[in-house]
Amino acid sequence: MNSYYSNELAGSVEDINLSEIVLTPNLLRSNLNGVEELAKSIMHVGLLQPIIVRLNDLHTFELVAGYRRYNACKKIGWRKITCHVVELDDKSAFEVSLIENVQRQTLNPIEEGLAFRNYVNKFGWGGVSDLAEKISKSAGYVSKRIRLVELPESVIDLLSKCEISISAAEELLPVSSRDEQTKIAMVIRNKKLPLRKVRELVKNNNSIIADSDSLSLNSYDNISYSKDRILKSIDKSIITLRIAVKKMGSIMEGVEDDWILYGILLYQRNALISQIDQLIKQKRKYKKPYFDRHLRYCLSC
Repeated sequence: MNSYYSNELAGSVEDINLSEIVLTPNLLRSNLNGVEELAKSIMHVGLLQPIIVRLNDLHTFELVAGYRRYNACKKIGWRKITCHVVELDDKSAFEVSLIENVQRQTLNPIEEGLAFRNYVNKFGWGGVSDLAEKISKSAGYVSKRIRLVELPESVIDLLSKCEISISAAEELLPVSSRDEQTKIAMVIRNKKLPLRKVRELVKNNNSIIADSDSLSLNSYDNISYSKDRILKSIDKSIITLRIAVKKMGSIMEGVEDDWILYGILLYQRNALISQIDQLIKQKRKYKKPYFDRHLRYCLSC
């Protein structure tokens, strides 16, 4: 699954103005730690890996993955940045961003937990087991990360500041009272307790009720299937045509006084837009029967 996102994403590599790129509303990272060092590295050796963007509309591109690289290039004053332009829906764009950040280990535990919870609960794109498979982690790992963000804010703050460890925070998950979770966390921080002592403290606390319930691993089970070569080719074609439409629009701005040439370019531009619409319709035709066959197969098992 991961190789699909890193190596087999259909699309086109283009140099795009930084001013034309907008941030995704589902940004996973809340900090830019190390961006100064990254900017210096890019100045010396260049941008080794393009950022990933998708066409937001005919005027802007939405950042999918590469938030630190994008900001580093802005910091050193670049006007353009090399981008891998892809055709992705909201779900796939979120998955690509999540997979890259998990692979690079750029998210802290709380950022991971929030992203996992949004995927499973807020957007309902799949269950814990579905997400775990996509990011090559265990279902238990995903489930614990989601539960971490349900801890009291004071505990989350201690965890974010690395004043208590992830393992210690996970030991607090079975504690039923949020007040007790906070009190125990403060003891762990103040006394710098090792994990063995944390477990003893939690076990011996009278107000703790063991909670054996865990998040359902299949609360949002989806039938998943991989994209075939035809769909990838269609996506790549749509991207190429959309970029051509965008470039043609820029050319037309320079020949507005020549109405004959302008009319020819306008006709060609509209023809490209029409071809994009046809490809989108064709893509829907290919996806529906494939989905129906897969669904019937699963139901028959």
